[in-house]
Amino acid sequence: MTLNLVQGMPSTEPIAEPPVLSLIVLTDFFPAARHALHYSAELGAHLGAQVVLLHVQETSVLNGELLADDPSTRDRELRTALQTLADEVSVPTHLELVPDLQIATAAKLARRYAPALFVLSNPEKSVGEEEVDRAVLDVLRSSEFPLLVVPETYHGPARLTHAMVAADGEPFSLSKPAAATQLLAKFQPRLTVVTVSSTADNQACATALHQVKASGLADAASHTTVEAFCDNYPVHGLLKAVAATQADLLILIARRRSFLSTMFHRSVTNRLLRSCPVPMLVLPASNIT
Repeated sequence: MTLNLVQGMPSTEPIAEPPVLSLIVLTDFFPAARHALHYSAELGAHLGAQVVLLHVQETSVLNGELLADDPSTRDRELRTALQTLADEVSVPTHLELVPDLQIATAAKLARRYAPALFVLSNPEKSVGEEEVDRAVLDVLRSSEFPLLVVPETYHGPARLTHAMVAADGEPFSLSKPAAATQLLAKFQPRLTVVTVSSTADNQACATALHQVKASGLADAASHTTVEAFCDNYPVHGLLKAVAATQADLLILIARRRSFLSTMFHRSVTNRLLRSCPVPMLVLPASNIT
């Protein structure tokens, strides 16, 4: 009797599936946003993720003649136009309209669709570029949400094969690792840890490699290496590293009071956003003391 009971029970607990990842795509009706949407849909198809189209109504670019004066009619027309965009992709898609882009709004969406990765386009030539940059920087500086910035000029596949992590050697802990974990675990890319400094420093390389591995970022990589680049300016050095390594994703660790935090100054960040030729994954993190 006891033997039969044991044989009828599972030998191990069933492995719980991770929650479905949501790609929240900040979208409008410009080509750059449509490009980011299609990139996200391709990425979502690989990851088994859902796509959420997030539209900020105050920056709508629909022609004023199309939008009615009545708010309910205007919302309906916007939703119909967004549904037309959603119909262009073949992954599960949800629509979200918000009156403006605030950190609190983003936090609410992140909770609703957790785990979530916000996706933003990087237009080659932008109309209202200053306004878009300000919205992007507000989210970046919040250090709360994982972000994927997709250049309009990037036409490579969404299937990740080689990721580059910019590291400064300081210990860190990822604040919301679920999105990055699912992304890297699915593709298992090669991972190159990159340091940028004005002088050659082999110890900095070894320390940076150790800290990236300790954070768990390298757990799903097929192979992890470290490379050093000499440059007085972090952004210039990272752009050289992207070209030299031929990475198809640049991973930035966003935290306060670190070497890389200088990249999140408005002018420097804007230059990196406009210049990086590959998608950038910005991960919020905190220092470990």
